[in-house]
Amino acid sequence: MNERLQELLDSVQRTACQVSDAAADAAYGVGKKASALLSVAKLNIQVMDLKAEVNAQLRTVGEMIYGTHTGTPTESEVLLEKLQEIDGLYSRIADLEAEIVRLQAVPACPICGAPAQDGDVFCRECGGKL
Repeated sequence: MNERLQELLDSVQRTACQVSDAAADAAYGVGKKASALLSVAKLNIQVMDLKAEVNAQLRTVGEMIYGTHTGTPTESEVLLEKLQEIDGLYSRIADLEAEIVRLQAVPACPICGAPAQDGDVFCRECGGKL
């Protein structure tokens, strides 16, 4: 009877360890997803700030061009410098938006297109290799 009881206790211990490992994996996954969501939110704020800066710069350029129309021309070097600043802002926005897309990317099965989860080796829908 002692041997049988020991086997039962060993089985319970193995099951408890497996459940513990599964819970730790799930907690890690949730933490990783939360971190990605926070990163995306921060990047979106940066994009909004840069777009506001673009609008301010475009307003300045518009005033320079209108000044030229009304007889107080702006030096072309100054105008070119402002336009290059705007180009730089648009480039930074594009980089941030690409990073947002990368962070939000959900891997999908190449066979059926079903979404895959981190760590999956085979598709949960069709069984295809990911």
